[in-house]
Amino acid sequence: MAYSKEGRLERLCSFIEQKEIDGVIVTHPSNIRYFTRFSGEEGIFLAFPPEWMLLVDPRYTLRAEEESEGVVVREAARPWEDIGRLLDRKGKIRVGIETAFLSVDRFRRLRRAMPKAGIKSLRDALDSLRMVKEEKEIAKIQEAVEIHTRALDRTLAWVSPDMTERRWAIEFEYQAKQLGAEALSFDTIVASGARSAIPHATSAPVSLELGAPLVFDHGVKWEGYCSDETATFFTGRPSKDFRNIYAVVKDAHDAAIERIQPGVRAAEIDAVARKVIEKAGYGPYFTHSTGHGVGLEIHERPTIGPRDDTRLEVGMVFTVEPGIYLRDKGGVRIEDMVVVTEDGCRMLTKRDKSLTVIFY
Repeated sequence: MAYSKEGRLERLCSFIEQKEIDGVIVTHPSNIRYFTRFSGEEGIFLAFPPEWMLLVDPRYTLRAEEESEGVVVREAARPWEDIGRLLDRKGKIRVGIETAFLSVDRFRRLRRAMPKAGIKSLRDALDSLRMVKEEKEIAKIQEAVEIHTRALDRTLAWVSPDMTERRWAIEFEYQAKQLGAEALSFDTIVASGARSAIPHATSAPVSLELGAPLVFDHGVKWEGYCSDETATFFTGRPSKDFRNIYAVVKDAHDAAIERIQPGVRAAEIDAVARKVIEKAGYGPYFTHSTGHGVGLEIHERPTIGPRDDTRLEVGMVFTVEPGIYLRDKGGVRIEDMVVVTEDGCRMLTKRDKSLTVIFY
């Protein structure tokens, strides 16, 4: 299915009708971009069918007019006050707001500006409309994967074991930008030795620990869409324990991917991976969900975790990333991105996840 802003707005209309409201004040930048194509950091999208209006301050007017064809762009130096004036004329309407992304201060200002309106909290429900990706979205994610794969290949060919974790991360980020990445999906994680047991470590100005795991978690953005992949390398021949741990994580990773089918609950995918790790005796050391959706944001719906009952649908894109983390010793995480297909899933990431030693 090709990109269709009209299709997205039609689904937004259905959402508004389902929620029994007259319209939505969209404030989350990713949702604004999804429905209008506006890529600026600040704006307010007023979705009151058949009226679609994007409010931006003067810094973004020209950009919004270029990107948001088919949506009325209104320059507003004080957009939160303008919302009240625009909507108060509609009388007693029922308005949905994204309370998960709205500060208390802005909510109070909005409430004062719209005394006649009834307000319904949507929390982050609009995010669910972005779960199933269009073919053009998947192509952008795939291009981001291609860039980060080539950037890591170049990094591995250039760096040496005497460089710090941070220098490794800087080199990857430089190569990614050289290859066309518009930004990073997140701060690159390079964590070696005992630090690899920190699932979301920062890349520190410390030398690599040789003969130990090296977790390299990386991703870039291409035309707004994110990629995400983790490879765990070994900087020298790993111990028997870590060879076993790597095999367990790889088995959990493979079993989860094998279970992916349309209609399967996200929690079931997590349970499959978790069962493999628990059976091997490492259950307490798998401390996060098995995966997460990826798109305009690096963490989106669905969550491939024990409490998400979302049924998988064709076109959903998410990670599969089980891990085992042993305090003061090290950790292993293996992460790939997949897209759900009619008969299972297709891998978006390309790197072979067999155990790899990069320095002997």
